[in-house]
Amino acid sequence: MDQKHFLKDWKSDMLKKQRFSSRMGKFFVGLAMIWMFMFMVLPWAQTLPVIKPIIDIISEADIDANQYFYTQSEETYQAGSRIQFRLEQARK
Repeated sequence: MDQKHFLKDWKSDMLKKQRFSSRMGKFFVGLAMIWMFMFMVLPWAQTLPVIKPIIDIISEADIDANQYFYTQSEETYQAGSRIQFRLEQARK
């Protein structure tokens, strides 16, 4: 009877360890994906022909692009109109 309980406990412990290692593996894969997105995908995306002119205009005009998150602020309106004006000038 002790042997049955021992085997049952041993199997239970092994399953817990496997679940833990599986979770940790998924966690590290997720971290690697976030890292790749931040340091590989986003810098590459900044060179795309659709995005690069906008980034250039934002950096040349010294616009605080973070203001776009605050849509009710006056800076958002000013930055948006500046970017739109510069993009129209660049197209001409």
